[in-house]
Amino acid sequence: MSDKLFVRRCERYTVWEATEPVEVDVDKLRKCDPPYEGNSNEELLSYLEEYIIDGWDFLESEHNQEVYGEDELYQLSFEGAEYSPYSDSREKFGDFWTDIGVPNEEYRKLGRFEVFDHSRDDY
Repeated sequence: MSDKLFVRRCERYTVWEATEPVEVDVDKLRKCDPPYEGNSNEELLSYLEEYIIDGWDFLESEHNQEVYGEDELYQLSFEGAEYSPYSDSREKFGDFWTDIGVPNEEYRKLGRFEVFDHSRDDY
């Protein structure tokens, strides 16, 4: 044990964030390369995630930019989109605790703090 002890106050919370909604023009996606051929919400989400949100080749395609619109495609990719909080658990409750230990650079996952009291389940 160290000659010096330190305490720190901690809080755990969850914040949910989202971008502004972006309208999807399914008819235009059906004319892109590769064309969207699905008919369900699940198929549309899979297509968007595979080809537009995670797929730069799709976004860089001149054909797809002409069919859908270059600016509209980039909006649909959420590249550079800003997120705004819509729910914050701190508004309902607080999960607070106090740690005892010492600063220690090797404990990066614990905020560079070596905790001596491991009574919490999430350490």
